[in-house]
Amino acid sequence: MSLDDLPVRGDLRGKKPYGAPQIHVPIQLNVNENTHPVPQEVAADIARALGEALTDINRYPDREFTALREALAGYVGGDVTADNLWAANGSNEVLQQILQAFGGPGRSLLGFPPTYSMYPLLAEGTGTAWVTAERGPDFAITPDIAVAAIRAHKPDITVFCAPNNPTGTGVALDAIAAAFLDAMARISHVG
Repeated sequence: MSLDDLPVRGDLRGKKPYGAPQIHVPIQLNVNENTHPVPQEVAADIARALGEALTDINRYPDREFTALREALAGYVGGDVTADNLWAANGSNEVLQQILQAFGGPGRSLLGFPPTYSMYPLLAEGTGTAWVTAERGPDFAITPDIAVAAIRAHKPDITVFCAPNNPTGTGVALDAIAAAFLDAMARISHVG
């Protein structure tokens, strides 16, 4: 039996699973791996914590990641509380949850390639259209580029990957602010 024998959605038939390309070079950065080994004291601490966790592994963990969010809030400090933080099993789960809540059939996700290769895959998996806009020189997304792309495509969701994968470029806060303010102005005119 193959996947094609299963009653999967027609638009997903024949698709290949995601996989980061494995290129054998002295330092691999394309899969977000650390180039340094885990220090022995860190490995020992992980093994100790794992041993403690095994005592109640027969129960579901806290789905709200309360202890983690509280620890992160303490680390960040200021006015940040656990209620201000969102934790999940990796960024792909967060992205998928966003697309499940705000994407779907008849909705779209705007990105600026070259960018994280999971965006179009997660969009497709949730039935969300993937639309793209060009970056400027040196892979920059300026306020004008961001606003023009949002006005042209009218996406339901816009993603800014920072630092961008694969280019490593950042996104200036003024570009994000311009995109947000323009989107909010459009929303306030609709209602």
